Amino acid sequence: MYYWIVLFKKIRKCRHENREIISALILFCIALTLLNSVMIFKEGLDPFSSLYFSFVTATTVGYGDISPTTTIGKISSVIYMLVSIGALGTAIGVITTKAFDFLTRKKKGLTVIKDKVDLIIIGYPNEAKVCKIVQEFRQDPRFRTSVIVVVTNRLEERPAWMAEEMVFFVKGLGSKKEVLEQANVRSVRHVLVLANDPFDEVSDEFSSSAVIMSERLNPDAYTIAEKVREDSYLFEIAECDRVVPVSRAGELVQELQDPGAIEFAECIFSNQSKGNQYNIKLDKDISWGEVVLDLLDKGATAIGYRNAGESGFNFIPKKDDAIKSGATVKYIAKDPLT
Repeated sequence: MYYWIVLFKKIRKCRHENREIISALILFCIALTLLNSVMIFKEGLDPFSSLYFSFVTATTVGYGDISPTTTIGKISSVIYMLVSIGALGTAIGVITTKAFDFLTRKKKGLTVIKDKVDLIIIGYPNEAKVCKIVQEFRQDPRFRTSVIVVVTNRLEERPAWMAEEMVFFVKGLGSKKEVLEQANVRSVRHVLVLANDPFDEVSDEFSSSAVIMSERLNPDAYTIAEKVREDSYLFEIAECDRVVPVSRAGELVQELQDPGAIEFAECIFSNQSKGNQYNIKLDKDISWGEVVLDLLDKGATAIGYRNAGESGFNFIPKKDDAIKSGATVKYIAKDPLT
């Protein structure tokens, strides 16, 4: 019963909002029905020819290949012309105006997102970074058709690249409830909060406010925020899932899709982390599987190799790959192996 009450209310609301279109279409349908009755029963036309004559007349095309011959047919056609041209023109005009208004609102970021969202990007440090994030995010087959929304008050309208990449735009502050609800934050899976200015610590205040609102509206979403300050205190209060320094687009996307990517990068590139990457040269021929087991026994993790004379490392090796004497093996460990 509740379902039918809600449905009835929606129909009433729709009728109220589109009363002009509905009235015009009802008037047109009545005139169309009356004319077709006359053309079929008085003029002797078949139903298809009668409909053809009706629409040709209503659209003012007037080919002249069919015309009424009886008096009642001529009178009915004149009345139909007066009614149908006005009614159809009114309906088309209103529909066109609504469509144009919708496109304008969409371009200015004022429409409500109704699709289920995969990623909301809050903040807009620059076009290149945000565009790169979108492209990198969709490179993963799991997210190729993902719905992405950019929320920012730095743009006046949706830029061309967003239209090309099929990205939605919502204009406003990401820390405001109504703005995030407009972006359909309650359905989102991932939220990325970017530092608008990577050199201004004030950015963290805006970012942490956006995180607080996002977490309150959808605590199940995985939220990552960039920080400018050394400490993460503001984001800890906001209960952000992951706080990272201002990072490159690819690193942020990897962290979104597979959490731990930035920690892994820090492990490789920072001597201050719990582990670091090192190289070791082998003095015998061996398989990759044997290399992995040998390094595990020594408390290290093998991540790739390069045989002597090869130009680059193979970071996706197979168990039976032949590692030649003199090859360089890259591994992660707390300290270099002796």
